[in-house]
Amino acid sequence: MNVVVLGCGFGGVEVARTLRKEAKELDITMIDHTPQFDYPPAYPELLSGKVTPEAISHDLKKFATKLGAGFIQAEVVNIDVKAKKVKTKATAEDDARDIPYDFLVIAIGAEQTFFGIPGAEKRSYTVNTMNGAIETKNALDTLDYSKESSIAVIGAGLTGIEVAGELVDYFKDRGARARISLVEMMPRILPALPKENVAIYVRKFLSDSGVEILTETAVQEVSEGEITFKDGKKLPYNIIIWTAGIKPNRLLEILDLPKVKGWLKVDSYLRVEGMDDVFAVGDTVYFEREGVRAGQNVEEAEGQGRAAAENIIRTIKNLSFKKNALPKKYYSLYTMKGEKLKRYRPKNTIQNPKALISLGDDKAVLYFGGMVFKVFAYRLKKFVEHRYMKRF
Repeated sequence: MNVVVLGCGFGGVEVARTLRKEAKELDITMIDHTPQFDYPPAYPELLSGKVTPEAISHDLKKFATKLGAGFIQAEVVNIDVKAKKVKTKATAEDDARDIPYDFLVIAIGAEQTFFGIPGAEKRSYTVNTMNGAIETKNALDTLDYSKESSIAVIGAGLTGIEVAGELVDYFKDRGARARISLVEMMPRILPALPKENVAIYVRKFLSDSGVEILTETAVQEVSEGEITFKDGKKLPYNIIIWTAGIKPNRLLEILDLPKVKGWLKVDSYLRVEGMDDVFAVGDTVYFEREGVRAGQNVEEAEGQGRAAAENIIRTIKNLSFKKNALPKKYYSLYTMKGEKLKRYRPKNTIQNPKALISLGDDKAVLYFGGMVFKVFAYRLKKFVEHRYMKRF
């Protein structure tokens, strides 16, 4: 039995770890277009230099070897679910390949969206990938510190807040002047968090740090050196950092699989709807149960990864019960009775989210159960980061 894990972010890594922990016999193949695992929650701190790329990344091939799994660095161009094969793109070093699977887990995440706003993608920097964050840091380093710089952060969600805080530290450390503008089209910052208490606290913290916060301000166009808003006002800039919104991974556009608003539609067991051998986890899925929708965050990606892996193992045990035809190496998975698959219950949801948000100046807030916790929040965030990276 070969389980192919497509995408090696938080969800994909957790699938592979759980599979190996629960079933030593399985063949596991991990596929990703990059050779390394990165820790995206720390990307904003790359801007201020609090972390380095090396500290928040690890070689995926070494990790896979440690698990006793295979790793293939390749760009996937299609999935043939009838033939049960993952198709990869040819490169200068490698031919196109068809990688067979018995079970497939799709964990390819999401991408930055620019909402089709003219000039936004062409003229903006991002922090949604390691390369994007490094390019943004390099752009900051080329500014003329003898003049006041104008930096616009578009989107005041979790990432936008963290970027604004790190920018304050970046310019403070260099004794440079900067106008940092945090732009949000909704009436308040952190619009995804249902209670306003955390937004009030964070707004005051950033404002006291010198960040200009512009709410109910929507970008209409980005031209060279100037942002035009829908109300006709304009904002000059040296650098734009875009943190507003995500969209489904572009691979999903060509996959003939059930979707909701472009996201993969999964059942209660995290199987792609209508399939027994294809699962999906993390930011790439739309999961809703009893009116509660899973958030697109690290906690959900990991929880879904564990649940999908457990359900794959239960499915294999059910096959052994029904057919008693598994190869001998899988006899340890044999069960005298079938096992029901486990329904997934989301924990960090759209309706009741949790968030650990850094604010710069080695400060952070924890939003949990509708309450705001400030003491030791930054230490907790760094503890979580270091503990996670230790597993590699």
